[in-house]
Amino acid sequence: MDELRIGIGRTAEVYEYGEQRVLKLYHPGLSEEQAEMEYRACQAACRAGLPVPEPLELVRHDGRPGIVFEKLAGVTMLAALALGESSVAREAERMAQLQSRVHRVSVQGLPSLKSSLIERIAHTSLLTDEEKKRLASLLSDLPDGDRLCHGDFHPDNILLGDQEWIIDWMTGTTGHPSADVARTALLLQYGSIPNEAPAEVVAWLVDMRVELLSGYLRAYSKETGTTREQIERWMPPVAAARLCDWIPEAEKEALAAFIRRSIAGNECE
Repeated sequence: MDELRIGIGRTAEVYEYGEQRVLKLYHPGLSEEQAEMEYRACQAACRAGLPVPEPLELVRHDGRPGIVFEKLAGVTMLAALALGESSVAREAERMAQLQSRVHRVSVQGLPSLKSSLIERIAHTSLLTDEEKKRLASLLSDLPDGDRLCHGDFHPDNILLGDQEWIIDWMTGTTGHPSADVARTALLLQYGSIPNEAPAEVVAWLVDMRVELLSGYLRAYSKETGTTREQIERWMPPVAAARLCDWIPEAEKEALAAFIRRSIAGNECE
């Protein structure tokens, strides 16, 4: 089956799967429940008319869960930017417009974003009990929300072709839009670059991530009326939850330092 593989990421491999279809096959250790959650989130987005690949069926292959999707044609926004095929200003605005469309959708039946944050913060070993209590207190003051949230919205999960497509809904939840934006901001600011990324992508991201982040936040605020303060209130707990992700130690250390600075700043207010 290796000859049919067309992509690989941290959680799954993607294979050609018949006529105009692909199979997203999760890595060993990931559960059927996780595949079902992505299927349901992508299905909700598809039914709401959002630009997503249609999820066609849940399958198992060699004991691993997977999802069959319609096949899309295009390149990732990250690759288009790195290759100079588009500008940072244009794609920052397009990111904000796409994400605001997602956040206009009210959805039920998906995991609660806020509950997920609470659970993940409790399980991280990189924060003290006192730090976790402080984060739980900050989180308790934040609204639940009932909007569709992607949970991993960044330029490598946006395909550009004859239109834009939002892919990879594994972390789809129902929650507050500002939390989802906070997650994107943290990914743009602190996110590590995958080992398999081409050299030109690595070089571009190192140089341009600050410009992309600031342009995206400005555009999202303009699009929705959301203030920077509303987004920043979510950033410490969202960063703490990310400590449970499969990310390099250097990124975890940077996030932990950010969390501690944020907690200290809140205590002084």
